[in-house]
Amino acid sequence: MTVYLKLTQEPDIPLEADTITPSHFAGKSAVEIGSLPVLQGNQTLELKTFFDVSGESGSSPDETEIVVSGNLKNVKMIGKGMNGGRITVEGDVGMYLGAEMIAGRIHVKGSVGPWTAAEMEGGNIQIEGDAADYLCSGYRGSPDGMKGGRVYVAGNVGREMGSHMRKGFVAVKGNVDTLAGVRMKGGTIIVVGDMAERVGVEATKGMILCLGKMDSLLPTYKFSGKSEREFTNYYLRYLQSRRPDFLTEDIDMSEKWSKFMGDFAEGDPKVEIYLQASKNEHLL
Repeated sequence: MTVYLKLTQEPDIPLEADTITPSHFAGKSAVEIGSLPVLQGNQTLELKTFFDVSGESGSSPDETEIVVSGNLKNVKMIGKGMNGGRITVEGDVGMYLGAEMIAGRIHVKGSVGPWTAAEMEGGNIQIEGDAADYLCSGYRGSPDGMKGGRVYVAGNVGREMGSHMRKGFVAVKGNVDTLAGVRMKGGTIIVVGDMAERVGVEATKGMILCLGKMDSLLPTYKFSGKSEREFTNYYLRYLQSRRPDFLTEDIDMSEKWSKFMGDFAEGDPKVEIYLQASKNEHLL
């Protein structure tokens, strides 16, 4: 069952719409959904103030799909804390999309704002455009960022992606800005494009695989050899099975990978960074 939300009034002040989740919509009529609260500044308003609501929800979150359309750049927190079901966003969307998500699927046919998938615990998010800063990161002062789930970004990603990441899987087709994987404690990041400097600052565990060029590496990362590595090909085959559009060229199984370990400023780290050797000779 599908509920359709069409933005009828673009908010001049950002709208906090964390009630747009299948859990909040399940078992409710279109009229009841339209009466759900949203916050704008210091005001509590109703969803129908900004959206035309139509369609029908399912009896449970897993049976409920939400389709949201319009210029949603000033609409925040869609899918926050989501625990099942599906959300499709037809266009760009604002901050905190899928933050603290537990289960379900979100598909964005555009770009997303900062803090998307912040402290995500599970589920699947597909982003067809770009992602702004702090994708899959932890909030300021929080010890943990992403704790599980999968995120795919077809475009580029801003700063501090995967900060404090503990578990989960992130794949980016485009380029990634500075400070990716800061204080990373686990999980896997695959970047098909290039990565800017200062990757993995104070990281202790996890894996980062970059097919493009990495601008530089901290001196606290140590080169650990160059060779063919079957398990990196396993990860690429997995990515190709999920998003074949991310890898437009055939995977060369004989490709050599440069391995770096670090961040040795943190004592006994277990972070592994694998770089396509032919594109990163400047780091050796």
